[in-house]
Amino acid sequence: MPIRKVTRQSIGEQVFEQLKELIINNEWKKGEKIPSENELAASFGVSRITVRQALQKLTALGLIETRFGEGSFIKETAPGISMNQLIPIAYLNENSLQEILEYRKVIEGNVAELAAQKASPEEIEKLEEAYKRMEQVKDDLEKFSKADLKFHLLLANMTGNSLIIQTFHIFNDVLDRAFSQIVSKRGNTAGIYYHKLLLEAVKSRNSSQAKRIMDEHMEDLYNTFQKND
Repeated sequence: MPIRKVTRQSIGEQVFEQLKELIINNEWKKGEKIPSENELAASFGVSRITVRQALQKLTALGLIETRFGEGSFIKETAPGISMNQLIPIAYLNENSLQEILEYRKVIEGNVAELAAQKASPEEIEKLEEAYKRMEQVKDDLEKFSKADLKFHLLLANMTGNSLIIQTFHIFNDVLDRAFSQIVSKRGNTAGIYYHKLLLEAVKSRNSSQAKRIMDEHMEDLYNTFQKND
C-alpha cells in the first residue's frame, strides 16, 4: 500500500490515519523498523513536526515503540488494541456509570461461561485466592471493591480471548472507579454471595451455571443502581 501525499485539511490526522492503516494491514511486520521522520515527511509531503505528532499518537496506542538513537519499531498488535481510544469517552460521558453497568449486563455472563470452560487449575487457584481476599477485606469497602474488580479481571483472563482481556484491561481505571461507587452504595453482602457461587461454578466447570449466576448478579446490580440513582 503506497503512501499518499497529503493535500487536504487536517494534515496531521491524515498522516496518523495512513500510518495506522499501514500498521494494521501488516505493511510493516512486528519488530520491523519503520522509515525515519525525514523519510516519512518526504513521502507524505509534510513537515517533520507533523510526522512526529502522528508517531506520538501511534506510540500512545501501543502500535509502535521508539528506541533512543535507533528509531521507531512496530509492536505486536492484538485485537482491540486501538480500543484505547475509548477510554476518554468513558471518562467524559456523564452517564458513564450506567453505561458501564449496561455493558456488564451484556458481556459478563458470557465471560463467566467461557472462563468456566477454559480455566486452567492454576487460574482457578488464583480465583479462589481472589475470593478469599474479598472475604478478608469485606469490612473495608475501598479494599473490597478492588478485590471485587480483581475477581472479574481474573475471569476475563481465564477466557484466553484477547479481545475480552484487552477490553477489560483497557477499562480497568474506569471499572475501578465504577466498582468503588457501586460498593459504597451496595455494601459487601451481594458481592460475597454471588462471587462464592461463581467460584464454585467455575471450579466444577459448570459453564451454564456460571453464566446464569453472573447474569443474575449483573441484573441485581443494575436494578439496585436504578433504585438508588
